[in-house]
Formats: sequence, structure tokens, C-alpha cells
Amino acid sequence: MSHLNFFEKHPLLLLQVLGWSVYLIADLFDHFAKGHYLLLPSFVCSITAFILTGGVAYLTNRLELKGKQIQAFFFITAILLVTILWHKIWSIFHGESETLIQMWQQFKDIPNYSLSQWLTTGYYPLFLFLAWSGFFVGSKWFFAHQAQRLLLNDAQLQAKQAQLQTLRYQLNPHFLFNVLNNIDVSVLSDDKATAHKMLQHLSSFLRNSLQQGEQDKITLKEEVLVLKDFINIEQVRFGDALSIVISIDTACEPVMLPPMLLQPLVENAIKFAWSQSDHGVIKIAATKQQRQLKIDIENSKADIAPIKAGTGTGLKNTQDRLTLLYGDDAQLTTQEKHKSYSVTILLPWEISVC
Repeated sequence: MSHLNFFEKHPLLLLQVLGWSVYLIADLFDHFAKGHYLLLPSFVCSITAFILTGGVAYLTNRLELKGKQIQAFFFITAILLVTILWHKIWSIFHGESETLIQMWQQFKDIPNYSLSQWLTTGYYPLFLFLAWSGFFVGSKWFFAHQAQRLLLNDAQLQAKQAQLQTLRYQLNPHFLFNVLNNIDVSVLSDDKATAHKMLQHLSSFLRNSLQQGEQDKITLKEEVLVLKDFINIEQVRFGDALSIVISIDTACEPVMLPPMLLQPLVENAIKFAWSQSDHGVIKIAATKQQRQLKIDIENSKADIAPIKAGTGTGLKNTQDRLTLLYGDDAQLTTQEKHKSYSVTILLPWEISVC
């Protein structure tokens, strides 16, 4: 496992090992085909090529901070020198030692060479190392490009997570202020039972919402449990002036969705359903629609609009969260009628495996 991790961090080294191993095998087969069974020349030339090209690659990478021009000049010069040196080694071990003058003479005779002469003379090392150079430069660019893409994807993911965290924890401060104010009023009016009940519900709501807020997704059943804590608080506040009906298909309970998705929508529904003169009714339903989870939140419309009109932040934040998490696979739609207002959410049908 440690070797695999090492090569994952150094993919060019892995390609270097594989490339010259393939060359060694091919050279051995060539020798066997010609009736030569001495293995030393093939091993020496392959290992020498591995070391020389590896050294060029290492030094080229080290010069990356010196600038592209210096790096390119060094690489081209080093490859030419390595080619000449390896050619001499190859010639010695293959019994074809030549002088530099003879090499230059053969360069001038290149146009007259046949394919077999290219492979049997010392000039195929030049093209071998040119091929290695092209492969090295191409691989280096590819892995650098991949690394940049991974960094970009990671940065985008972190930005997305930060945005989701911001949207997730934008709990309406007016809700907390109203609850605390009601608790304060209950205490001052010596209604300790109501104050105690609201404190219990508020504590449970905050504890569960914070715990589940650390997860990317929770089941609908878990989401409804937190939602009920919130509803219990509101029903203590509004008493008989507010009725909330929850209807959840049991088949929908293990479906996954983002935490704290429904609370701002229900809070918004309560705000527009209740007035001092009307009885507010809110219906929350979850059903399966083909391969989607359908959640409907419908509230009656008060004859008198709320004293403080909403800014639409709850709906906008919910829509933004759904877009970030699901893209086009999730939908949020609204419908306004004469006596009611409804919000419908469609989510992909994702079942919890736990």
C-alpha cells in the first residue's frame, strides 16, 4: 500500500519505470530473435537510460522556479548530451564504438538510410530520447493541468460548502427574539408553566438543529423531528389561533434531504397564516412522486397582512441551497390562491443506506 501511495504522489516516476521496463523487454526480445542470449547489454543500457533521463527530469523540475526559458534551455542541452553519452555506452556494449567524426558522417548520410539501418545504427537512440522528451513534456503538462483542476475543484467545493454553511445557519433572529420575549412575559406574569414549556422546546430545537446541521444530509424523519420542536414553540406562542397538520408518507421517511430545509418555509407560512382576527391553518405533506420526494407546505392567508412584511429571504435561501446541492435536479415552486399560499419542493429520491 505504501508503494502505491508513493507512486500516486510521483506519477512521472511511475511512468519512467514502466517506460524503460518496456524498452528493456523489447530489447531482450530483439536480442533473442537474433540469437544473442547475453542479457548484460540490455540491462546496462536500460538502467543507464533510466538514470540519465531521470536525472534530466529531476534537474528540470528543480529549475522550474528559475523561469521557463532557463528550464527549456537546460532541458534541450541536457537531452542532447545524454543522447550522445548513452549512444557511446550503447555502442560499447554492442561492439559498435565510434568516434564523434564518424557520428557526424553518419548524420550526413541520414537521407540514404533504410528503416533497418535506422534501427541498427547508433542513431535510433536520438529518436528514442526525442520520443522520451516528448512524452516527458506531455506528461508533465498533463499532470500539472490535472493538479490545477483538482485545486480549482477543491476551491470551488470549499466555496460551495462555505456558502451552504452561511445559508444553513441564517436562522431568523426575530424568531429567537420573539420566543425569548414570550418567555420573559410569561415569567413576569407568573406563568411559569408556559415559560418552562417554551424553554424546553427551544432547548430541544436548538440542540437538534445544531447536531443535524453538522451533516450534509439527514432523513426526512429526522428533519420532521426538528421541525416538530419548532412547531411546538410556535403553538405555545399562538395557542388555539394556529393549527398545523403534518402528513408524512412512511415510505418517504428514509429519504435524504438537506438539514433545516423546512423550518424557514414553515416559519414563513406561520407569519402569513396568522393574524389577531383569523385562525391560521398550515398543512405540511410529503409524498412520493415517481422518483422524487414531493413536499408541500400550504398556509391559509390572513385577511390582514402581517404588520411586518417579509423580505423573501427564507424562500431565496432555500432556493439557493437547492441549486447548490442539486442543480437542476431539484425544484421549488410557489402558488398563490385567493385563500391560500403554497410552496412545493421536488427532490431526488435518495434513500438512506443506514
